[in-house]
Amino acid sequence: MNRKRRQCGFSLLEILVAFSILALSLGILMQIFSGSLRNTDVARDQAQAVVVAQSVLASAGVVSALDAGAASGEAGERFRWQLQVAPFALEAQPGSAGALPATPQLQLWAVSVTVAWADGRREDRSLTLTTLRAQPPKRQ
Repeated sequence: MNRKRRQCGFSLLEILVAFSILALSLGILMQIFSGSLRNTDVARDQAQAVVVAQSVLASAGVVSALDAGAASGEAGERFRWQLQVAPFALEAQPGSAGALPATPQLQLWAVSVTVAWADGRREDRSLTLTTLRAQPPKRQ
């Protein structure tokens, strides 16, 4: 009588291969999750920098009249901002119908804010927002 021997369970080699596949897939998943967390940190910092820049732009020319020059400051512990204000001159375009008025009703100013912050992993990052502001010309 010949008995068939049935195999029960897994061999050691099969278990080692399964654990190797599991370890590789977990390593890849950890890299994906850490990369997404890093990207989330960068996006959060950029959003905060935009809020700081918009705040500085909104306050420019509100407390006192705009004047050419620069100002700088800090927002919180991480963000540094620099404000640049310069007169904006309109130039007549070639082929335009008329000349610009000699005494403009409003004076235009180019207002630019650069916000910089330190990123723990890389060099400093920065962003710049620029706008035009109008105000009545100064009386002399």
